[in-house]
Amino acid sequence: MNKQIYCIRHGESVHNVNYKKNGVSAFTDPNCVDSELTNFGQEQSILLSRNWTCKYNIELILVSPLTRTLDTCMNIFGDTDIPIFCIEGLREYPCGSHTCNKRKDISFLSTKYSRIQFINFNDNKDVYWNPNEEETISSLNNRILKVKEFISKRPENNIAIVGHNSFLSKMIYNELKYIEHGKQEIKHCEPILYKI
Repeated sequence: MNKQIYCIRHGESVHNVNYKKNGVSAFTDPNCVDSELTNFGQEQSILLSRNWTCKYNIELILVSPLTRTLDTCMNIFGDTDIPIFCIEGLREYPCGSHTCNKRKDISFLSTKYSRIQFINFNDNKDVYWNPNEEETISSLNNRILKVKEFISKRPENNIAIVGHNSFLSKMIYNELKYIEHGKQEIKHCEPILYKI
């Protein structure tokens, strides 16, 4: 296939800061639905846009439908004419139980982010998020496989994915990298080259 995938974790978001203060309860905080970027997270993504030398080699951008990734994506690539596709399957793991990973309605997102094409969304509402059931690793692996299949069918060879720590670490390294597991998480707004 020989595709170069530049994987970019979103900028620092509210639930990342809350996790440092409150631990894992930050992920299920009912006051933090679809976690947004902090001011520092905005700055991280703007800085990457200014300094990343590979930016204009990108032919296609894929982005998760969560606010923190959409804002990161627009801060990095909003000044380009590179096609941007938003794909449901790129969401953070787990889709269920974590309020920070519950997405807004597509009707709202597609209006707010009109530069982005929201493709293959079957439901306006978030039907994947379940407050009582956490997504399985098998489901995550399935989502990763579908994203790779989508990429394999595309004509572009230099693709950026603006996504999330757990999704990207499982796709790139085949493991989940969490601070509480003693693993180094993927850094915010630092592209990682992944070849498929």
